[in-house]
Amino acid sequence: MTTAIILLNNCSFTGNLPVALALCIVPFILGWLAAYIFHRVGSLKSTINELTSDNGALNDRVNSLTSDNTDLKVKITQLDAEIENLNGQIRKLKNDLIICESERNILKSQQPKPASVMFAGAKVKYDDLEIVEGIGPKIAQVLKAAGIDTWLALAETSADKIREILDGAGSAFQMHDPSTWPAQARLAENGDLDGLKKLQDELNAGKE
Repeated sequence: MTTAIILLNNCSFTGNLPVALALCIVPFILGWLAAYIFHRVGSLKSTINELTSDNGALNDRVNSLTSDNTDLKVKITQLDAEIENLNGQIRKLKNDLIICESERNILKSQQPKPASVMFAGAKVKYDDLEIVEGIGPKIAQVLKAAGIDTWLALAETSADKIREILDGAGSAFQMHDPSTWPAQARLAENGDLDGLKKLQDELNAGKE
């Protein structure tokens, strides 16, 4: 660009003016264009270098994330295997529990039942339904007539079924609420008489 300015200053306007102007202006323009292109190329190179550096950083980040993702997939696979193993152990324990319950029930059925038990300071005949709060002699007769003559039978009968039996026995029995009777009978059958007494202390005529 400096050369073009020097040439322009040294131009002589004697002779053919248009030719002289052309000879002076063209080198100036060419010099300016060369300087602009040089500057523009340098700026583009700088931008390319920055973008290349950014691209390298992004590639490193992508590689790091890819590695993390791979590690996570491996951990997920390991956790899935552990979960499956635990589920297998749970299934086995449930099966063992069912077997133990079955064996316990068999042993319990083979044991002779006592003639009576002590409950709330009094001797109660075994399988006496009146141990259940809310059941009196008449209701006990109604239940026995329906085939419910033991604590176990009462425990395994739903409250809704007992309600149907009471409704069928007449209006005199419809006022009673059997919702807790199976639970009480279950405690008696299991020999948890302390638990039965505690439950009955929280009840009012067989109602919670």
